[in-house]
Amino acid sequence: MRNISTCLVLFASAVAVAADIGGTDVLAGAFAKKLETSGALVADFAGTLPGRQAFLGGRVSAAILLMREHEKAPALAGKVPVEEFRLGAAVGVVAVHASNKTEQLTLENLVAIFSAEARSSALNWNDLTARARSEIITPAVCSPPGTMALEVFQGLVMEGASFRGDVRLRVDAGLASDLLASRAGSVVLLPRPPIGPGRVLPVADGRAGRSTTAYLPDENNVHNGDYPVQLPLMVYVRQDKLAALKPALRWLFSDEAAALLEKQGLFPAPKAARDRFAQRLDTR
Repeated sequence: MRNISTCLVLFASAVAVAADIGGTDVLAGAFAKKLETSGALVADFAGTLPGRQAFLGGRVSAAILLMREHEKAPALAGKVPVEEFRLGAAVGVVAVHASNKTEQLTLENLVAIFSAEARSSALNWNDLTARARSEIITPAVCSPPGTMALEVFQGLVMEGASFRGDVRLRVDAGLASDLLASRAGSVVLLPRPPIGPGRVLPVADGRAGRSTTAYLPDENNVHNGDYPVQLPLMVYVRQDKLAALKPALRWLFSDEAAALLEKQGLFPAPKAARDRFAQRLDTR
């Protein structure tokens, strides 16, 4: 499994001239190639810790990073101001069979279902809620190559613990759909809500001092940070480079870029938020 601590930051290209922008390896490929058409000198989207240091050292002008919980935004030396924009998020969506009577889950419930190191494992749905009928839980994870649902969930919710032996890992979209259609006890973790069978459950953080309100992973709940199973996708830009990077940033906030993020299994920022980001560029 990719190590979240190293895959969430950019790697600067090894050239004499500083690159304009780079980012997490999740955006390598089609997204990075399209970004190049905006005129930006795109760095290598390899996702390593030295890349983050390249931004901090001024060798790249902007960075697109998936930020871990409680991770601080990069602060540049010499009090150079940094502008930040919440471009989207990598999310873990929890879907169950349509007949499942469970109304919501907490992070602790999800650990009980998926983790080999849970204090008390949940093997039957009525282990979690009295409303549920007696049904063996059939857990699975659908995290296609290039998406981050498995890594987000394992790193954020399970805190790096191993999955239980009965969890089906990295099932393809077809099998995930079949499980949600035919197995009454199924619960599948996905990067985005399923198209077809299945019902998405709201999730509450529920940890000490955290919200006990459950939220669905819609675009607003994700963008506001209310949905707890997510890693924000942030853009950090040196303020003194905003004018030069304006064409690239405008493309990042475009509908075309948002559509590409969706294809990568990510949740883009809502259009209204992206429009506000573009307006901020004109006030600088």
